[in-house]
Amino acid sequence: MAITTTAIVQEYGAYYQDAGQNKKRILTMLSQGREITNFATPIKTDDTIFRLANATFRTLVQPFQKAFTQKGGVEIVPNEIRQYRFKIDDEFTPDELYATWLGFLAKGGLDRKDWPFVKWLIEVYYSRQIDQDMELNEYYKGVYKAPIAGTAGEDGTGMNGLKYQLVAGVNAGTINSIDIGELNADTIFDQVEKFTDEISEVYQGIKMNVFMSRKWYKKYMQDKRAQGFYQKTSDKEIDGGIDFTPLDVKPLASMVGTDDIFCTPEGNFLHISPMTLTKNQFKLEEAKRAVAVMGDWSEGLGFGINQAVWTNIQKSTGSGSI
Repeated sequence: MAITTTAIVQEYGAYYQDAGQNKKRILTMLSQGREITNFATPIKTDDTIFRLANATFRTLVQPFQKAFTQKGGVEIVPNEIRQYRFKIDDEFTPDELYATWLGFLAKGGLDRKDWPFVKWLIEVYYSRQIDQDMELNEYYKGVYKAPIAGTAGEDGTGMNGLKYQLVAGVNAGTINSIDIGELNADTIFDQVEKFTDEISEVYQGIKMNVFMSRKWYKKYMQDKRAQGFYQKTSDKEIDGGIDFTPLDVKPLASMVGTDDIFCTPEGNFLHISPMTLTKNQFKLEEAKRAVAVMGDWSEGLGFGINQAVWTNIQKSTGSGSI
């Protein structure tokens, strides 16, 4: 990692002077925390591939007769959710801060890895950036690409995210595709109601979240208001619930820039992670005057039963194309 302090040196000088400056004066832009995993059911396992089986039952009931007339059957097919391995590797020389306005971060003795700058990086940069990278690049939009030896991997190539899985399931006929047309700000409320009308009636009585981007969530609420379903006099009166159902519309930052909608019971939406090692745990190494920060972890997202997932993504083309 390059530590760029050119502008600081030009403005404040190439020296350190204690004028009461501290970490609170280093302001940063807001970052996106993890969000989508809060809606998933956590599964802790050290298995790199969490294997499931989906059972489909045929009907049994028939009119009575004395003769034995066999009827029924069970089909069991495999289903799996993969855990993908992620990592961070970074290295820097904190001495670059020593003779600058930021010199207060370069104090603490000979061990550079114990300097305040390293602690500040972990708290303000690494931990937050990992959450943002996973939320915006991997969880929904990720498409796995095997790394090239010796080259840092590209953004969004660490896992096959939910969009990839939804498209694959729709194309394979295992995930339910509902055609509500191209989303439109003037009709989004009716489109969402039509979407939920097409969900299997067996599942319509189960509490589920209907996920979409924040943009379309806002358009949904604005269209609902325009039709007179509520008057905005306080935030408490805003309700994303879908009338006459236990379903709620929920916005996800990970779906930004998409026109996708998907819905599944919470218990069918699974977040897989190991029993022990998690992200935001870092190993520090010091070589000469350079400090290296490393971290690695595994996790995955997916659906237990594809047949209990509904989306507006269409087969092969439309909003679901990757």
